[in-house]
Amino acid sequence: MKLWEKGIPTDKQIEQFTVGNDRELDLVLAKYDALGSIAHAKMLGKIGLLTNVETDSLVVALEEIIVDVEKGNFIIEDSFEDVHSKIENLLTVKLGDAGKKNPHSAIA
Repeated sequence: MKLWEKGIPTDKQIEQFTVGNDRELDLVLAKYDALGSIAHAKMLGKIGLLTNVETDSLVVALEEIIVDVEKGNFIIEDSFEDVHSKIENLLTVKLGDAGKKNPHSAIA
């Protein structure tokens, strides 16, 4: 399920036009997306929406993602809509519920 889906079917041609090559283009933005997510996680921690442990865990995991991006090991498979859904998945797999509180999640 895509992050933006509301349960209403989308015409495949419209989806292809609007989504297009997002995954390929997002690879260029992945490092900066993770950096922005680090800043956002720190802000959420500072205002008390994340615990110190959650904030630190998210920052470390996002820094690891940046290393993978820089090494060329970060890929966005076809099963993911874009860089946001890929990063959210990685954080959730690694951190469980804390990963669901990342800046890409609707929970945060």
